[in-house]
Amino acid sequence: MQNPFETEQIHDIVREGLAQVLGSGIDEITADATLVADLGAESLDLVEFRFEMETKLGVALPKSNVLDQLASVLGGSEQLYDERGGISELAAEVLRRSAFGYSEEQVHAGMRPYEVAGAATSAHWAAFTHRIFDHLPEVCTECAADKAQIAPSGKAQCAGCGVALEPATGDEVMADGVRAALEALGHAQPVG
Repeated sequence: MQNPFETEQIHDIVREGLAQVLGSGIDEITADATLVADLGAESLDLVEFRFEMETKLGVALPKSNVLDQLASVLGGSEQLYDERGGISELAAEVLRRSAFGYSEEQVHAGMRPYEVAGAATSAHWAAFTHRIFDHLPEVCTECAADKAQIAPSGKAQCAGCGVALEPATGDEVMADGVRAALEALGHAQPVG
């Protein structure tokens, strides 16, 4: 099924959720404001934000991060970090190709993992959350309809029978994105 959400709709929902969790005005949450450095988010705020988004949209946001998924796909973290603990060019390129949509200015080789996490913005989370809805079932399991719509609750539902639709989990979407990025880069992946 096609994603029923527009990217800007998801970004508005993400911004509203962040404003609620952080107790700030929605106008403060711009697309380029980093959640930690610019908006002052702490780890508990981000946990609460995750819960708000999962509840509001009916999705499962990732429990891991891109670097963890990359290490899992590669069978270890040897190729992810340089001798100083900064991320490798391979890791940086996979992050830039991820559904979060980091730019070269935001993520580059040599950054520490905490700096990568600190580069996250509302736009990154909106892009990723939107991508989750690109992974709805092909057809409804109840009526075999192939169209999705947004329910009054704000969640994705079948346009044919109104049953709630469950997209792939954030971890599944992230893992697929990591594998696709490695393939696009011509990087061999371990078998198994």
